Amino acid sequence: MVQSPDEGLLITCFQEVTGSPPSSIVPLRPHASERRIYRLSHGATRLVGVVNPSRAENDAFVALAKHFKANQLPVPAIHAYKPEAGVYLEDDLGEITLLDFLITERARTSEAFPRSVEAVYQRVLSFLPRFQIEAATELDFSLCLGSDTFFSDTLRKDMRSFCLELVHRLIPQFDTSRLEDDFTTLISYLEKAEGGFFLYRDFQSRNIMLVNNEPFFIDFQSGLKGPLQYDVISLLYQSSARIPDENRDALVEVYLEAVSRHTTCDREEFFRYYPAFIISRMLQVLGVYGREGLGAQKEYFAKSIPGALTTLHKHLRSKHLAIKLDQILACSEALLKSA
Repeated sequence: MVQSPDEGLLITCFQEVTGSPPSSIVPLRPHASERRIYRLSHGATRLVGVVNPSRAENDAFVALAKHFKANQLPVPAIHAYKPEAGVYLEDDLGEITLLDFLITERARTSEAFPRSVEAVYQRVLSFLPRFQIEAATELDFSLCLGSDTFFSDTLRKDMRSFCLELVHRLIPQFDTSRLEDDFTTLISYLEKAEGGFFLYRDFQSRNIMLVNNEPFFIDFQSGLKGPLQYDVISLLYQSSARIPDENRDALVEVYLEAVSRHTTCDREEFFRYYPAFIISRMLQVLGVYGREGLGAQKEYFAKSIPGALTTLHKHLRSKHLAIKLDQILACSEALLKSA
């Protein structure tokens, strides 16, 4: 059988690391990424191989993985990296994500948020400040993929994606230029929140693997410098997880307790900006859901759109939101009618 170019690269790397070629190469699903991911095995030895043409993304992931591993955080070890070829080998953390565990336990117990799952979420949230604060203290942020990008620039890009990938597809008649002033208001407000932490950027249950019920963390290559609130919201407001509000409230307290072990946290300021960060995260994920669900026709992302829209609309109407975003609210109502 003729080897594919990916297989040739992976076989070479695996043999250099283990001394033997892999007896099995099985492709894995990469979710929303353009990376090509494989499980390589020989006897009891298993590694994951990643082939990705983006040198910048690979450099960021490998550098951050090594930094986090040096800080004794549970991330995959990098066993080989060939930058010019765009390939690296990392630990195989299995197939069970936190979302998989939640879905399985929810079906087993018929509970909205089983205690077994809540315990794992608590464990996950105890690790998050270690990424954001502890590991950030000696992190060279120039290693990050968006090292020259301010968090506000990232927000602006997310909002453009929301318009292009979701609004234009679902309600093409809607004039998205109406949203610009609200976007500017939202970004200007969020810029006032304390930053300088490591922003994981996509801290959600499909990027958390469970190995013997212990969490391991992946897909942090998009991380950059930013505020604390965004990541905890990314986890607790993930549409497919459907975490009840009372459990979210309890879990954010677990998170803040963990933060307090690393730095002084002004609760009033944290919660002042919290509702607006929910809006920003929903705009970001809806852009992704539009691109992957409506554009690429991936079912998981398409099915997540209504839940994210409902969350966006609910929090745009919240009395706790300190700024007026009437045009985004009108857009969310139009999207809900069409979704």
